Amino acid sequence: MAREADVALQLKIFRIAFAFGLFCVLLLAVRSMMFGSFGKAGLILAAMFGGALVFALDDKYWVLLPFLSGSGLSVPRLPFSGTEIGCLVLAAVFFVRLALRKSTPFRFNRDLAIALPVLGWMTLVWMLNPVGLAIFGSNTIGGRFYFDIALGTVALFVLSTIRMSESDAKILFFAILFGMLWALARGIIFPGADPDAIILTGAEPEKSTRYAFVICASIFMLLFSLLPLSSILASPVLIPLFSILAILVVYSGKRKAFAILGIAPFLRAFLLGRERLLTSVVAVFGAVFLFFAIAGDRTLYRLPNSARRALAVVAPQYRKSAEDGGIHDYFRHEMREQARYIIQDSPWFGRKGFAMSIDQTSWILFGGGRTSLFASHAYAGNWHSTWYAYAADFGIPCMVLWLFFSLYVLAFSYRACRRVVIGRYLPACCLYYSMVFFVDDIFSYLSGHSANTTMKHFICYGMLLAIVRSYRDLYRPVDT
Repeated sequence: MAREADVALQLKIFRIAFAFGLFCVLLLAVRSMMFGSFGKAGLILAAMFGGALVFALDDKYWVLLPFLSGSGLSVPRLPFSGTEIGCLVLAAVFFVRLALRKSTPFRFNRDLAIALPVLGWMTLVWMLNPVGLAIFGSNTIGGRFYFDIALGTVALFVLSTIRMSESDAKILFFAILFGMLWALARGIIFPGADPDAIILTGAEPEKSTRYAFVICASIFMLLFSLLPLSSILASPVLIPLFSILAILVVYSGKRKAFAILGIAPFLRAFLLGRERLLTSVVAVFGAVFLFFAIAGDRTLYRLPNSARRALAVVAPQYRKSAEDGGIHDYFRHEMREQARYIIQDSPWFGRKGFAMSIDQTSWILFGGGRTSLFASHAYAGNWHSTWYAYAADFGIPCMVLWLFFSLYVLAFSYRACRRVVIGRYLPACCLYYSMVFFVDDIFSYLSGHSANTTMKHFICYGMLLAIVRSYRDLYRPVDT
């Protein structure tokens, strides 16, 4: 009784201190606006409302991470991405709650052991060449290279301690969905620049809303994780919805996103072991529709150049289109060649992690790096291949260890999905994160960054550990 009273008193003191702190922050924001410092005021207000939101969510604070990660939301004047802010909030709130005895102390999960060899090798390589932490640049340049790996590691261990109910999983599902919708709406209202424009034309990046539609592939995969294929086909609302998502993905011109649309149904049938025949039948009808859509191009109508670029995945005549010109394939080939030189020169440790000096950073930002595309990407570690990235940055042993980690996670996901019950939110989240792993590994040869990929996969694996353990605890008695 005395311990419970002590905890209640601590929580009351914390609430009073929190309310007083928010009031002080609000006064500081008002003062900043009075003296014309609107950027500082916005930053303070964002911190205030963020703190209030975390306080209101209480033990559901972890849903901020998938929302911020999916939305790409960032705070002005802060050099962090939405995923990085989410990881920082996750870690800070977890340890505060731990100090207030509101969170369960961390207990090592044996499924975490598979990540330790990769982290151990990265730490060893960094100790051999401890540079880069003094430089804090973009998400691929400077100290953020190690910062992202550290954030992903902390998120992995914290997320593995979470337990979810079905209602918690529903909140998680809609947090992911609303984050994606936020990113889609922001991309349409405030169109971003296409980084490929410099590669293709040498001109300034083109701003277009169509680049935002790539997020529709993720929305498609998320909804597909919840809804049975038979229910989708029987619904007069869901069929147009999924068709619109597919059309927008094709219009975006992103070939990987279009390929995800074709892979996702077969991947779900493989993971669940159900609806295989129905999936195959729908795929045949989809292939026939695409055939006639491509056959009518230039005769009955003219497809947009972006759509032709996406359809180049299945239509060879579009692979040398004016929009693409084969330059992307050449770009990846050149990056792999530069990675091979590093691996051949140092197969054990690669370039020893992030090894960019201040002079090299300045060269990329203000000098020849603005015109020498291959060299600037090589310096920043943008190898556009997961396997070349780990081998070139940390050595072949790190690449092999990452391979073991990936295979273990894929096997873990496959076993977890075999007992999934479609239509419930907790199994749907399990299926979604499993599909994310499979899709990323399928395209791992064409994309990947040793720091960003580590952070993203550690976060997804932490979520998957929390979901699977919760799912087993909730549904095992029913299933058996």
